[in-house]
Amino acid sequence: MTLLNRLLRRCLTLAAFGRTDTGLARGHNEDSFCVLPGQRLFVVADGMGGHNAGEVASRIAVETLVVAFPGETVKGLLGKPEAIRHALIRGVREANEAVMAAAVADDARAGMGCTLIAAFCDRAALHTCHLGDVRCYLASRGSFRQITTDHSQVAQQVAAGLLDPEEARVGFGRNIVTRAVGFPMAEDPECHQVELAEGDRALLCSDGLWSMVPDARLAEILAAGSSAEAICNQLVDAANEAGGRDNITAVVILFGKA
Repeated sequence: MTLLNRLLRRCLTLAAFGRTDTGLARGHNEDSFCVLPGQRLFVVADGMGGHNAGEVASRIAVETLVVAFPGETVKGLLGKPEAIRHALIRGVREANEAVMAAAVADDARAGMGCTLIAAFCDRAALHTCHLGDVRCYLASRGSFRQITTDHSQVAQQVAAGLLDPEEARVGFGRNIVTRAVGFPMAEDPECHQVELAEGDRALLCSDGLWSMVPDARLAEILAAGSSAEAICNQLVDAANEAGGRDNITAVVILFGKA
């Protein structure tokens, strides 16, 4: 068997956990998430909109994405990166249409939406598809990096050299997003693919986590935690200890030996 064939057959094991928390400042939680290791699918959505519509939007988006990845579909996707990418884009577009349809059907929910990230774990690769400022981080072989790009006004200012990244994390206007579910999509959502190794750890999170906890601290917690559940609990606690100004959601995925 060639090296390429061995790599294609290799399938890392998964251990995952997710937790969401209202935080200390908000009256209710508009975040939603799912952790489905059997379907190799993980989703985080952060709702936007008045009259509790944000939590409706995030719930609809997550539920629609889950339906788009039934077990038989997942089996047919493994080892096929382009097919995975197309399936994620299709799922996010279906989620977008479902949220827009629900908003049209109820005047109280007009304009509701959510930021959204979906991650699919192939045999030894992580695929993400997102809109907004929900993030994916990867801890791999001593490094820690953000995989996704924030779709927000402050992120554009950082990219243009007009704003320091730390100011963007905590500054005014941080939560003004430029792309989200629930609005017409002129282009496909942003997708990424990263190769994985045994021992890698991934974090999906809403801005209620990363805006409260600096990347360096996120990296420490992700590296030191003994289990996905323990890491999630430590992350949420850290965000609340820093003020908990928003809803907090973390999904952690640990990749083990094939």
